[in-house]
Amino acid sequence: MNPGMSSDVYLSVLIPVYNQDVSRLLEELHRQALELSGGTGVEILVLEDGSTEKYSNRNTADRLSTVRYEESAENRGRAATRNTLIEQAGGACLLFLDADMLPDRDDFLDRYIQHARAGGEILCGGISYTRHIPSGREYGFYLYKSRHTEALPAAVRNKAPWRYLFTSNIMVRRDIVRSVRFNRNFTGYGFEDIEWGIRLARLYTVEHIDNSCSHTGVMDKKQVFGKMRESITNFALLVHLHPEKTVHFGAVRVAGLLQLLPGFLLRGLDTLLSVLFDRIAWNPLLLPVFQLDKAVLLALELKKNND
Repeated sequence: MNPGMSSDVYLSVLIPVYNQDVSRLLEELHRQALELSGGTGVEILVLEDGSTEKYSNRNTADRLSTVRYEESAENRGRAATRNTLIEQAGGACLLFLDADMLPDRDDFLDRYIQHARAGGEILCGGISYTRHIPSGREYGFYLYKSRHTEALPAAVRNKAPWRYLFTSNIMVRRDIVRSVRFNRNFTGYGFEDIEWGIRLARLYTVEHIDNSCSHTGVMDKKQVFGKMRESITNFALLVHLHPEKTVHFGAVRVAGLLQLLPGFLLRGLDTLLSVLFDRIAWNPLLLPVFQLDKAVLLALELKKNND
């Protein structure tokens, strides 16, 4: 613990980092923590998960009294890293943030604390692009997709609370987190937060509020497509663990039908859709092509798991 960090902690902010510069985020959180009224104790815990790119994160952390920074020698994945941070946290409430987020409000921390003190068990603040809107055309698809599927107001997200539980910006009471851990079987990219949300929602109240963070890690079209393909193994694991929930996903319903096709046809369809995705520039058409290819890849993965 850094000198000056209070031992009377109410809120622990947990930030797993992999190849990200979090200096700006740490400085913003530190400023807000010091401005909280009533002497509310805040600690900011940062764990570098085997990063291969070096930034000034340690130097920034060392000069901020509310921040504790550690490095892992190996990359263990987001679920395992978050579980480690949970063990280290001393706060009554735990705020999970991704490394590529920036609070949209000057009272971001205070707003979460007020809702928690009013009885909130699991509070999801949401994401936006208010403070970071890249201008390049190559980022257009990512922004279009996110604004239709993730960056939604609380009123919409509360219609299916578990489905929009993203650990990029969420506060959970400490006793709840310690009773329902992240599934370590999710070792790659994607879906570990939704799987966690399904299990949380069975026992506790998941509430979405408008307390967003801007997502600064906007990807270009090629990166979005690559990340989708990278997530398929975890997507199939989610379907296996929670068929009663995932059956309502459009990609899962389509994949169920596509599994009837032989593998060589599915691989050919994937190749065709990959070419179309690369060549199409109109986002309203690009999104269904993207979603259909996700369903094709999921069908292939499910067929492989069933063999």
